[in-house]
Amino acid sequence: MIQVLDSQFEKGASSLDGLPDSTIPEIAFVGRSNVGKSSLINRLTKRKNLARTSGTPGKTQELNYYALTLRSEDQAKFPLYFVDLPGFGYAKFSKKKRQYVSRLTVEYVQQREQLRAICLLNDCRRLPEEDELALRELAFDAGVHCLVVLTKFDKLKQSQKMKEINRISKAYGLEPEDLVKSGLKEPTHLLWERVMPLVDAPQ
Repeated sequence: MIQVLDSQFEKGASSLDGLPDSTIPEIAFVGRSNVGKSSLINRLTKRKNLARTSGTPGKTQELNYYALTLRSEDQAKFPLYFVDLPGFGYAKFSKKKRQYVSRLTVEYVQQREQLRAICLLNDCRRLPEEDELALRELAFDAGVHCLVVLTKFDKLKQSQKMKEINRISKAYGLEPEDLVKSGLKEPTHLLWERVMPLVDAPQ
């Protein structure tokens, strides 16, 4: 079981030139505006207000870096960055702003050598659209592992859950077991177990 010993916001970067100059591995979180990226980061780090959540879509417009210190099962300590990428699909952004946010994400995924995996968040109540599918293809082309995370899973009735898992996994061309569920009642260790083998760190 991975333990988060420390976590803190480090910086926001509006271009690749502003990213940390380090060899620390990075796990990125991306998805449609208001899909729950900040909430998931807070749950994974067990920090209520580490990432600022907002009811206003489009709040994150930079690459926000969170520095973590983790402890593995064999008690070894190691660093990791969580990177909160700008949300996409926010209609109230100007066309220029949407293009800028999109370009920043594309450049990061294509060029950032420290990036080990992308958690692509998808609201469990809706099928992926062009943005989600394009992001997954972008990660594939860049040789970066992309893990689809179903957010707000607690919003579904029990009778709906398997149906939505099957629908969304089919839309991505994946098997139902490839998806990770996220919600207030869903354990976070399952996501850690999927992510950590992709990170250059003690297991």
